[in-house]
Amino acid sequence: MTHTLEMDFETRSDIDLRKHGAYVYFESPNARVLLGSFKYGDERFRWDDLDGGAPPARYVELVEQGVMTSAHNRSFEARCLQWLHENRNWPLPKPEQARCTAATAAALQLPRSLDKLGDALALKVKKDKEGMRLIRKFSIPNKERPARSFQTCCPVCLGFGTLDSDPDHAHTCPECGGDGRIWVHEQARSMFTEPEDDPEDFEKFHVYCDGDVETEAEADERMVPLSDYEQSVYVMSERINDRGIRIDVETARAALRIAEKAKLQLDAQMKAVTGGAVRKCSEVAKLTKWANDQGVAVASLAKADLDDVLAYPDLPSHVRDALETRQEAAKTSTSKIKAMLDRASKDGRVRGTFLYCGAGTGRWTSMGVNFANMPRPRKTYEPLRQDLVFEAIRTGDPDYLRFMYGPDLGRPLHLLSDAIRGFIMAAPGHDLIQADYSGIEGAVVAWLAGERWKLDEMHKIIVDPSIPDLYRQTAAGILSLPLEEVTKSHWARQAVGKPAELGLGFQGGVNAFYTFARVYGVDLDSIAPPVIANASDDDIVKARKRYEANYKRNQARARELPRDTWVACELIKNGWRAQNSAIAQSWKDLETAGREAVENPGHVAEAARVKYVVRFGFLWALLPSGRCLAYGAPRLKEQVWAKVKLEDGTWSDAEVMDRSEAERGERKGVIQIDGRTSDKVTVMSVDSTTKKWRRQGMYGGLYCENNTQAVARDLLVNGMFKAEGAGYPIIAHVYDEIIAEVPRGFGDLGAFEKLICELPDWAEGMPLTAGGWRGKRYRKD
Repeated sequence: MTHTLEMDFETRSDIDLRKHGAYVYFESPNARVLLGSFKYGDERFRWDDLDGGAPPARYVELVEQGVMTSAHNRSFEARCLQWLHENRNWPLPKPEQARCTAATAAALQLPRSLDKLGDALALKVKKDKEGMRLIRKFSIPNKERPARSFQTCCPVCLGFGTLDSDPDHAHTCPECGGDGRIWVHEQARSMFTEPEDDPEDFEKFHVYCDGDVETEAEADERMVPLSDYEQSVYVMSERINDRGIRIDVETARAALRIAEKAKLQLDAQMKAVTGGAVRKCSEVAKLTKWANDQGVAVASLAKADLDDVLAYPDLPSHVRDALETRQEAAKTSTSKIKAMLDRASKDGRVRGTFLYCGAGTGRWTSMGVNFANMPRPRKTYEPLRQDLVFEAIRTGDPDYLRFMYGPDLGRPLHLLSDAIRGFIMAAPGHDLIQADYSGIEGAVVAWLAGERWKLDEMHKIIVDPSIPDLYRQTAAGILSLPLEEVTKSHWARQAVGKPAELGLGFQGGVNAFYTFARVYGVDLDSIAPPVIANASDDDIVKARKRYEANYKRNQARARELPRDTWVACELIKNGWRAQNSAIAQSWKDLETAGREAVENPGHVAEAARVKYVVRFGFLWALLPSGRCLAYGAPRLKEQVWAKVKLEDGTWSDAEVMDRSEAERGERKGVIQIDGRTSDKVTVMSVDSTTKKWRRQGMYGGLYCENNTQAVARDLLVNGMFKAEGAGYPIIAHVYDEIIAEVPRGFGDLGAFEKLICELPDWAEGMPLTAGGWRGKRYRKD
């Protein structure tokens, strides 16, 4: 059996690791690796930095033999090894010798943190909870420990003593009590509790580290390892993290000066416009009360609610001024600029940003700086020259921005938000070259489901971009309008076609359509009449009946939206499903396949190009790429057909409901059970919002969404390998986008776009295209 060298280190630094990240943490001259624990098969050995820090001989031997090394959150251990290499002459394992048990856990949709992983796997050895006390003691600066001490020399007894406070006025020897001038020698003192200060606790610290290694090793043995291909993806990911993203540090610092000055100005403006009732823009409760006192009903100052209120045509001007002032002050984009500076190394590059398998589908998530969720600039910003905008920002003066760009476009916090991508820039003598896949999720979901008409249209559009796009085709189909009538400027393209295409592919209903419509500024109340006017009487009756059932159960925003608005959204949903019948059918097929696999462990069930099987305590989804998604501890939950009692005393159409929910409603007389239907699969996974390990129900749309995002991720990875192999060093990637930093004059944008769209064999027939740009600063086209 081939063993892995498991390792764990304990460290210290005066840099806040959570705030600044591991790369900056180890740049501090006060950083130090204190101790380490190792396990190789049945062998266990230790190391600490008390006696010169020479590496353990066994470590050197195993690394030089090419043994695979492993750690939990291996990227941090990689920084430890780098520090030991530079400061203690340790040999470094090759990148290909690095495995990460946290990455393995994440790929299985298990908790990433070691203590929660121990609970999820019911490990015999679990993370020692006392570790935090020891970390606070030895790894974090001791605030009560002075940074200086003073050595005193007494002319009477010639003895020495140590004082912890400034002894400039001390004339009495602390040793003999004799009088006379005491010579004082200032000495530096460590800001940390040193190992020799408390050897007993330091030994406990090493025992804690030993325990972590045992836990990691047991978890490693219990988990299905990454495939060789995925291990190479992990290695590439760490290489990209090491390269880092260069930040325009000078302008970023000036931007923060602008933000601070602008916020003070906005506070003064708020105080003036409200007559002193609200003194700061951050006083949300006071502003809400003040607005209501002015006769304007304001439920909250959340972004969506604030946008709704500001859309009132008869809003009093002074209330509008106050709310717009709050809206500008609430811009959070400048916090990203602060995070960039906090995470930037001495060379101005932000490293360690991308977390491998941050999402259960295998996609990356961001750490420290959320490069995956940057605000889109206002349309009025897009024609501006980036170089001139950044020249203006470097003045550090908010008034200069207003002078240059006017009272609306030049609003400082808004303009900084518009410009935020441009703080990422190429190194001297280099360019950024970027490309993102066009409509990749729509292409993948159609390809998986075999939605033939949509795939054919996508291929035609690739060849001839003048053909009406899918937003136009979708809108025309839903509203039964001639395609030539729905032009690029037709209201239905943006209001119906776009949110339907982007929001309804994963079994989304009114809620999903509403969410995407709001993102794209659609006035749902205004589109309701024409949508209803183009629908059949039978469809309208069914939609109204469903509205009443949802209203009764307070679901799907039925009590938030006017009835006709809700009905119009329901009609759009139904129209999209009718137009995309293969995708809609795939939801049912996927749900059936998942259930069959759980009912019959070992049996392989297939739907929409994905195979499902239960083995080793997981429900596995084998993707076309050969990679698997994992769902832990699958079970079945009973469901029934049930009707909801409507306001007029009649019953809604039957729909699927959890038996437990239906039985509660039946006891109240508001739900009628019509019989049992197929069971629902439930699995254990990490909640994407709460990050808790919990049980959740699976349904067709969720299977579809996970498969679609996973396949899109696999296509992105294929493109990343292609780019790296052709000499385009990647510095960042976001869902469907790849950004490389190349020497000026190297490469070609068209070749880069074509390169990353070269399909792997498993993706034959996928309509995949990409578009991009080349330049000095990052931007969004």
